[in-house]
Amino acid sequence: MAENKAAVVEKVIGDTMYIIENTVSDDARESAYEKVRRLILHDTEIYQKKAS
Repeated sequence: MAENKAAVVEKVIGDTMYIIENTVSDDARESAYEKVRRLILHDTEIYQKKAS
């Protein structure tokens, strides 16, 4: 079993504490940047179709 190193960040915004844990997968096919870009572009396409 491969050892995954996780980073944990605690962020307080207002009265809410968010605990963010991230890990890196050796099996990932795209970077985080590519994934976020793809999701934003996909949402943009959906909203454009709804607007027309």
